[in-house]
Amino acid sequence: MSIHNKIIFTIVSISFLLFTGCAASYAPDNWLPDTDDVPQNIYGGWITVITAPDSLSPEEKWMQYGGEFISYDESNIYLLYDSLYQIRKSKIGNCTLELDQKNATAYGVWVFLGTVSTISHGYYSVITAPLWLATGIPSAVGESVRDRYEEEPPTQEYWDSINKFARFPQGISDIDLTTIKPVFVFPK
Repeated sequence: MSIHNKIIFTIVSISFLLFTGCAASYAPDNWLPDTDDVPQNIYGGWITVITAPDSLSPEEKWMQYGGEFISYDESNIYLLYDSLYQIRKSKIGNCTLELDQKNATAYGVWVFLGTVSTISHGYYSVITAPLWLATGIPSAVGESVRDRYEEEPPTQEYWDSINKFARFPQGISDIDLTTIKPVFVFPK
């Protein structure tokens, strides 16, 4: 196997790992705002929680809920999907909050194309291809987890830190929960 074939094989293998290793978004397409629009967004971030079963019975399942982060209080969080869900904080095993659209795919494409372009460098591609990968992979991975707050299991400090990204960060004690409507109609 020639040096160029080894380089191409390495580039393709690392690119595959790069694309499959980026964090995926739980939010529906076009739900999260662009990064520049986050400060003006009046809605909460997209929150995804995974709840633990009440017992270790094999019939009980872990449940995943996702929707707009409305608020939280001492014992519950409130998220809005097609209706308002009230979930006990003590049952939550994992929580992820997302704020905006990510450009990780575009970053990955640039890394792939930049690395492939080093083939034209001849033997110097032994130096330039790893440089593209060494700088591009961390950039793509960093973009995929930017503005993403995840904790397993979530603590009170976690809830306090993400509260500012709720639709009602001041709490919901004075709000009629039946009047809260989703941003748009979600598919069922």
